[in-house]
Amino acid sequence: PSPIVLSRWLVSNPHVLQGKSILELGAGCGLVGITAAHIIAKKNDHESSMQQQVIITDVNEVVLENIAQNIHLNDVVSLASVAKLDFYTQTGTHKEGKWMAGETNGLPETQRPPVDVILAADIICQPEDAIASAKTIYDALKPGGVALVVCATAEHRFGVEIFASECEERGLEVVASNVAEMYDGGLLFGEQQMQTAAGYVDGMELTFFTINKR
Repeated sequence: PSPIVLSRWLVSNPHVLQGKSILELGAGCGLVGITAAHIIAKKNDHESSMQQQVIITDVNEVVLENIAQNIHLNDVVSLASVAKLDFYTQTGTHKEGKWMAGETNGLPETQRPPVDVILAADIICQPEDAIASAKTIYDALKPGGVALVVCATAEHRFGVEIFASECEERGLEVVASNVAEMYDGGLLFGEQQMQTAAGYVDGMELTFFTINKR
């Protein structure tokens, strides 16, 4: 359900994306990144939209192929692209920002510039993921940039309980909010839809992390 919540939040806050470079981490089907691309296309005129790029990433090459197909099916090819990104190869040491895109489809590993906005949903399943995710956000984010991360709480996703402290250890500023208390619960509207979302279990609570790099 985390990608649905984050996508809904973006629809309500399109200004966060305007004129920004955007990176989705651990994208799965690419819902959040594709939603961001649609928002950009709707809000901007055609010329300025073409200058923005949403990079949608995952570590699994089969998943990346599926994302590429979803980008095509959703008619956002001009705004979105895919790249391979492995959290575990990022060092968490680049203050000015840079990240490594992995080798894929015959293309070599390349260093990529940092972005203004990072989007991520349900990327933590174990403590090691929390550490690697914090390093990735630090590296991939420009100074002054923001990362928006939605995850189930530690009761259902091991490692989430240390995510904020791992980010703060690297100098990132973190605000954690209970999704159920945001917009009077409006981000969770449609309980039946949430219950049918992949990964949902009864009683699941979600946390919305807003992470700033100064």
